[in-house]
Amino acid sequence: MKFKNLRINFFVSISFCLFFNSIQAQTNIVINPETKHQTIEGWGVSLAWWANLVGGMSQETIDEVANYAVNDLNLNVFRFNIAGGENPNCTEGDHIRKDGGLMPGYRSQQNNNEGWGINNYTNDARQIAVMNKIAELRAPKDDIITEMISYSPPWWMTHSQCSAGNVVATQENLKSEFIDDFADYLVSVSKGLDTMYPSWNISYLEAFNEPISGYWKKGGKQEGSAIYPATQAQILWRMWQRKQDLDFNSLKFTAADNSKVTSSLSNLTTLRNNNLNEYNGISKISTHSYAGSWQDKANLAAFAQNNGNKAIWQTETGPLSWQRNDRGWFARHYDMAYRLVEDLRNLKATVWCDWQLMSRDDGWGMVHQTNWDENNQYQEPVLKKTRGFYCRKNVTNFIKVGYKIIASDEGNSIAALSPDENELVLVLVNSSENTREYTLDLSKFSNVNGYKAYRTSERGENTTENTIENINLKGQLTGKSIRYNSPEYSVSTFVIDVSNSLSTSTFKKEDFKFYPIPFSTQSTFKFPRNLMNGHLTIYNVLGQEVKKFKNINSKELNVTRENLENGTYLYKLEEDGKILSSGTIVIN
Repeated sequence: MKFKNLRINFFVSISFCLFFNSIQAQTNIVINPETKHQTIEGWGVSLAWWANLVGGMSQETIDEVANYAVNDLNLNVFRFNIAGGENPNCTEGDHIRKDGGLMPGYRSQQNNNEGWGINNYTNDARQIAVMNKIAELRAPKDDIITEMISYSPPWWMTHSQCSAGNVVATQENLKSEFIDDFADYLVSVSKGLDTMYPSWNISYLEAFNEPISGYWKKGGKQEGSAIYPATQAQILWRMWQRKQDLDFNSLKFTAADNSKVTSSLSNLTTLRNNNLNEYNGISKISTHSYAGSWQDKANLAAFAQNNGNKAIWQTETGPLSWQRNDRGWFARHYDMAYRLVEDLRNLKATVWCDWQLMSRDDGWGMVHQTNWDENNQYQEPVLKKTRGFYCRKNVTNFIKVGYKIIASDEGNSIAALSPDENELVLVLVNSSENTREYTLDLSKFSNVNGYKAYRTSERGENTTENTIENINLKGQLTGKSIRYNSPEYSVSTFVIDVSNSLSTSTFKKEDFKFYPIPFSTQSTFKFPRNLMNGHLTIYNVLGQEVKKFKNINSKELNVTRENLENGTYLYKLEEDGKILSSGTIVIN
């Protein structure tokens, strides 16, 4: 009897533990549209150094890689490198890395026959060719932003006569007598490129890259230079003067792109305390997020808000600080996806950028050049999209420019609301080796009309839309909540329709015509211009979809009634998710 009771107690205890663990495993995420944060300005990547390689390849390759950036990943922010070049007679030898890192400067030495202060734009033809293609592809969306970035002063302005840094890494490399000339170099190159290529929309200039890190040293593998806040202030002041001289007032400045979030805060605090005017002269704050806890990021966000309410851009990151911890190397892609979410949640970044689009390995680049050969740098590449490519796509394709980040009370998630507040996007990152169970609480929204689910995972999914209505694949919508099991190593995106219920009162006709009115067999819908990926949806008066026309790329569309009964219907015309027109039509 005693043994029986012991056995019963054992099974009760085990059952209780299992039940308790099940409850603990279920995470409720409340999404609150009433708490709004930053508005997304875009997603981006630096052009250094991959563009210097791709621009030396065929036009077909330029087109292909640019298309990956613009149309596949929906990137609109591009950081263009104003290089310092390298001393051909550097005593350390031919050391700068060859996978695009050996970038040409725009000016040669002071005493050459080009003359002083003359920029030679043909030097950088490869990077320019790639940027031109990107701007061409992005033009229809009219939202491209180009930021000019310097990694080192021209080598002949430096103490070491080397663009990789000073002999002592912690010492500044720019000679004091060249401060004015360095500022002129950056602003005048930016002005020249803006004049030649207005479609780039050159908006910002960053003169400093990881300037207080202390690891830029002569003979290093890439451009870099220590520049401390006192010198930063002098450069910022001279750049401001130069942009006035060149009538380039649209150009804005930023700082200071340090590799650690804590370093950015320290750098900016010193700049503000000692050179307030120059701090106020920067339009936004830039940082890299290679290192920094969620609290570090929250501290920098608070600093930005309390000192000029400046926007923060996360301008460069990658798996530099990734720790394997006996997990497969593939796991870094999901850790990077988590970093993206954390940068949006805690850093309050309005722009988030990667370092490399294309790389010779699958860790740093979203596109892997599998046939990289240092001795044949410009050969036609064999390209493979990495898992990181699809992890980014799970975010950048759905959280678009103008979407506003709203509250979600789970650290692995980020929620965003469209400008018209009709579409909610929720991204969940599971960078662990275990399945996680979630309930998405949508009770604070007036309407929840349905959703689509997309996922990237180690189960072989690449931003794949899940159409099967079950918990394991898509989740289950019940009332205003979605139950979902997030698989191990995955990024899941929910695109949720939270629009008001359809009614004739919510629709109004804009610049949109159709005839005849009413119609019996066929009507012609005419648009004010050629649509780009337009959609026309027709609903009955109950709000039920009865007909849909997808991928409209013309100025008119013929619509037949087919099996539609006589009566009044509602229409909605959309382009890339934005409502262009809506109203009523009558079939008689």
